[in-house]
Amino acid sequence: MKTLIIVKEKDYEWLGPVFPGIHPLLLPICNKPFAEFLIDFSVLAGSAAIRFVSDGSLGDVEQYCENGNRWGIAISYGSILENDDLQMIIEKNQRYCVEEKVLIVSGYVFIQYDRQHDYKTLLASLPDGEFLGSNHGSLRLRGTQSAVHETIDRVPLSLTGLDSLDVYYRLSMEILSYASSPYVLPGYNNEEYCHIGRNVVISKSSEIRKPVMIGNNVQIFEGSILGPGAVIGSNVIIDRECTVTDSIVLENTYIGEHLEVQNRIAAGNILIDPESSISIVMDDPHLLAGIKKTGSGKKVFQSFIHSIAALFLIALQLIPFLLLSPILILQGKWKRSKNSYYTSVARKPVTLTTTTIERKGVLSILAAAISLDRFTLLFSVFAGKLALIGSLPIVASPAGSMDLNTIESWYHAGVFSYAEAEDWPVNGGDTAIVERYFAVHGNPFLDISMTIKAFFNRIHETKTL
Repeated sequence: MKTLIIVKEKDYEWLGPVFPGIHPLLLPICNKPFAEFLIDFSVLAGSAAIRFVSDGSLGDVEQYCENGNRWGIAISYGSILENDDLQMIIEKNQRYCVEEKVLIVSGYVFIQYDRQHDYKTLLASLPDGEFLGSNHGSLRLRGTQSAVHETIDRVPLSLTGLDSLDVYYRLSMEILSYASSPYVLPGYNNEEYCHIGRNVVISKSSEIRKPVMIGNNVQIFEGSILGPGAVIGSNVIIDRECTVTDSIVLENTYIGEHLEVQNRIAAGNILIDPESSISIVMDDPHLLAGIKKTGSGKKVFQSFIHSIAALFLIALQLIPFLLLSPILILQGKWKRSKNSYYTSVARKPVTLTTTTIERKGVLSILAAAISLDRFTLLFSVFAGKLALIGSLPIVASPAGSMDLNTIESWYHAGVFSYAEAEDWPVNGGDTAIVERYFAVHGNPFLDISMTIKAFFNRIHETKTL
């Protein structure tokens, strides 16, 4: 058997204004793209192949699902026109549909099934025609127009039309509430009502109240409360003393300190009421913000801007460095050391010579104030070993390697750190929050302004070393 999945733009036109940039077939439902639920059901139904057809673009879906190898099923893609009826769609896919029984899923509908049931045997026994329908879509076999409408009552199988944000929200909360889910859901599930992904860091003082679902690469800081009823996507930061209950936090979102999210959907810097679909755009990035990944083109441009700025700083510091460093070396206040650091997630240690200036005396205080201890590191920016501003370098060690496990591709060590620019206390929790946000959410020119802030903030440092 094969499966033909038909989705038209008119079926999901409500979705675009709410979740721009997310393809409807990749809409995460409890951290699992909608298309994967359709794939799972097709496999349970005994299909050896799936074809997605739509009058809209399927590029993102094709990039995500590819040829279906990861599910052990062949996936292909096709185009239709807005006014094509079912018969026309079958004719356009005649070569795909010929000689085999075809399960046709029509409409933007969620199939509520139970993986414990034998759908393969059931569907093999049904005649051609529609066997399950709703106002928003239908399930049929072979696509033959039939006057007979047979409703399945032998197994738990029903359709939910995804026609509004409220339906999407309630469906997610319903799936989350299953003790033993009828679906295959992502994450580890060693406890009932709890699914947790990879690389999740949960502070000891935070509280998890089931049911909850947490994606990959999530950081939950001190005093935060998650749940009951919290779906947290991947690549999310939950700052200190936050509360997230009966809510969905989509991937790449930062929840700021002391923020309470209840009965809402958070997507980037947008907070949405699912019942009314009213959304609020948060202008303060320390309350709610999106975390964006950096493309390769942007990285090249960013490296170029960093190099130009590093050259400017070298020219600015050269004369003070030549004048002050020999004196401070003789006084024993200029201390150098060589250490190996992870400067990116590539885990290839780089040896860097770092300088520590003892702030005792006018000359040493002046040298530290104008960041002469960072002077030699500026040359590493040209070699691509360091960014001008980025994360605090992680020492190459077993402990450092474990730290990298909690960091995504945004990590890039810098001569200056974002934590210094924001004048945050330089400790593990606070540093991770500000570095992760700016590293993936900033831009090359913002980096320059952050470098200037870090430079001037160091003038006011009072540490003796």
